[in-house]
Amino acid sequence: MKTKFKLSCLFLAALVLFSLTACGKDNPEPSLTSEGTEQTKPPVEAGSGTTIHTNLWDLTYDEADGWVYEEDDLHDDETSSKIILTLPKEGEDGSIVDAEIRVSVEDPYTFRDYLTSYGFDEYEYAVDQAYDLTPVGGIDCLKAEGNYWGSPCLRYMNRVEGAGATVFMEIIGEFEDERVDKLLSGLTIHLEDTGNEDGPWYWEGEPFSAQPRSVMVGTTYTLSSQWLPITDCIITKETFDHAAAVTGDQAYLLVDGELKRFDYDGASLKFAEDIVLDAEYEDISADTTGTLWLANFMEPLISWKDGAQTASYEGPDHVTMHPSGTWGVSWFSGPECEKITLSGGALKTEPIVFQEVDILSHLLIDDSHIYVCGSAVDGSGHKVFVYDSNGALQMTLADSDGSGLGSITFITQTANGYLALDGNMREVVLWTKDGAYLGEADDGDLFGTDYPWFCGGAKLADGSILAIMTEDRADESAMELVAFKLSGF
Repeated sequence: MKTKFKLSCLFLAALVLFSLTACGKDNPEPSLTSEGTEQTKPPVEAGSGTTIHTNLWDLTYDEADGWVYEEDDLHDDETSSKIILTLPKEGEDGSIVDAEIRVSVEDPYTFRDYLTSYGFDEYEYAVDQAYDLTPVGGIDCLKAEGNYWGSPCLRYMNRVEGAGATVFMEIIGEFEDERVDKLLSGLTIHLEDTGNEDGPWYWEGEPFSAQPRSVMVGTTYTLSSQWLPITDCIITKETFDHAAAVTGDQAYLLVDGELKRFDYDGASLKFAEDIVLDAEYEDISADTTGTLWLANFMEPLISWKDGAQTASYEGPDHVTMHPSGTWGVSWFSGPECEKITLSGGALKTEPIVFQEVDILSHLLIDDSHIYVCGSAVDGSGHKVFVYDSNGALQMTLADSDGSGLGSITFITQTANGYLALDGNMREVVLWTKDGAYLGEADDGDLFGTDYPWFCGGAKLADGSILAIMTEDRADESAMELVAFKLSGF
């Protein structure tokens, strides 16, 4: 049985892309600096400097320059050697520079995430060899300047495939201080070529596919899934923040904050266009007029229809709109929310409080209900609290024994009750019209997936559900956003 856990908070991290020069020259694979690894030794004095020996690197530096580190800042074992050194501010709290040096024998996927996070293109790096390299510690490294939570930051990184190792250095603060270059000049990285060959890149890997499946839930319903190929397949590094809306035969997907339109023919999603927006969005709703509503924290609520933005409203946080398009709920993480009403081009707000909820993780609205997904104020776990349009509680949807669920990312009313996608538990859950628990279907049994995250869904015209989720390919070459049509409830 799967272990349930509560998401107590969600946090956002904004990554700044850095300006990089593509020079088109051939970049050799980073060279290895020795035939084997060095055994760990205690720091020893080397002339006027101090040398730290680890399994994967040696570092000689001058203590007179002011570099210090705590015992917990040095980690060394057979597969990972890491240190964080600091130049403290004299007579003040804080530091002038924090310098991290890390070499790890590991799978390539962390390094590939580094590439895209810090502004490099994977294909240009691996195939076109388009980036200049800077030698550090005997390894030719990519170099990226940017910031880390508002502080200037310099990073060096690369992958040494033959050793199966990732090299990463991060200098936060005044990295132009001459003591930084002096420190790095005393670094020597030792890696052994073991003949390792990394797994395929995303363009070399096998795209996700699945066969139709059916699963009995309870004694009454047989849920069926049909995989909907997305052309072209969507590769993503973001596990959670994707969303879907459907109007007629058009499906709209928010992917990494960007809006994409697809033609839906009942069997596949065919890419139609990228829709350029002025900001990144996480929330999408569709009303009965075919208007899309897009929202995100710190961004305006906008409406979009027939290829153009039709309205913009400042003030709301995350927003889910009612299918009528005339009202919705602005929410963040607490039970104190706002009901927003649109009339004559103006946005009016009034408080709406969901007092049974402690921490709110998701909110959805259909014709008759507001569904608040979050942890119960009484500590009984994550549940779905079903309210009417005025915020009066109608029922609470929970697990078979009345306890908490995992993390519901989509819920809707069906002809016979309620259906939800539980992201943490990787289950599709059914309840009766009066909220009685019916049962659940596991993702592997119903979709043929391994360990997906259910991002969300949308109701289709025939009453079935478009469910979207992220799933790692079997060959681990990429994570894809995949879609299924769900029916039988």
